[in-house]
Order: sequence, then C-alpha cells, then structure tokens
Amino acid sequence: MRLLLRLRAILALALLLAALSSVAHADKLNGFYSGSGGLSQTVHRVLLIEFAADGTAILQQKWHDKDAQTWHAHWKRDKKTVTLTYDAVSDKAVPEPLVFTFKHSTLTATSWDAPTLGVLGPPKLAPFGGKTPQVTSVGSCQALNTTDPTKNCITWDSRR
Repeated sequence: MRLLLRLRAILALALLLAALSSVAHADKLNGFYSGSGGLSQTVHRVLLIEFAADGTAILQQKWHDKDAQTWHAHWKRDKKTVTLTYDAVSDKAVPEPLVFTFKHSTLTATSWDAPTLGVLGPPKLAPFGGKTPQVTSVGSCQALNTTDPTKNCITWDSRR
C-alpha cells in the first residue's frame, strides 16, 4: 500500500515537472526574422522584421528591382498569435494590422493589408541566423542594417 502511494506521488511529481518544463521551453520570439518568396522574379521580395523588447518593431520589404519600403509598428504576443499594428505616418493611411501564428519559431501570416504586403501576403518568416536577441527599442531606426542585420539598425545619425 505504501509503495503504491509512493509511486503515485512520484508519478504526480513527474507530470507536474513535465508540464512546467513545457511552459519554460515555449517558443521565444527572437529579435530578427526574415523570409523571401514570390511566384516569379517580378513579384519576388524579401521581408525583414526586427522585434524590440519594448514592443516596437520595424518592417522592411524589398521587392525585386524596387526601393525598400520601411514601416514602424508596435507588436504584442498572445500565446501563439503575434500582432503588428503599424504606426501612423502623417498623411498616409495606416495599413491593417499584420497578424501571425507563431509555431516552432516560425511566423506565418494569417491576416495582412494586401495593398501593403501583396495579395498573397508575406512569406513565412524564420529567425535570422539562429537566435538573435531582442534589442531594447527600434523606435529611432530609419531602416534595417541589411548588410548585417545582427548589427544595429540605421538611424538618422548614422546616415551622415
């Protein structure tokens, strides 16, 4: 009888530890994500997003043979959903929020603004170059450092 109680206690403890470890090892949102795609060269593009710890984000999209487009946004995560809400720019309409599901460290868009990110939406985004920690803020960024995304973004001061 005592052996049975001990086995039950050990089993209960093992189940509790397994549940806690799965929460502790949940996917973490890295600082930098990238993806590319397109059905042909003329509609091919690269999308880069940097997520900062303070909830700011910067998105940069580069279509083939076109200038890069850059947007500032704020992000929030609710379990497996990551939502980016674009910051208002003086005289332009604010795009609809970009919503992703977050699974196995990959961001897959479920809702987006078609005029901004195309009819087929953004490509799946994976962490850039492994684990890239989040920076404190990207609020002062004017563009991403596309030559080396692991370095700081480009600010007005660094464009001199």
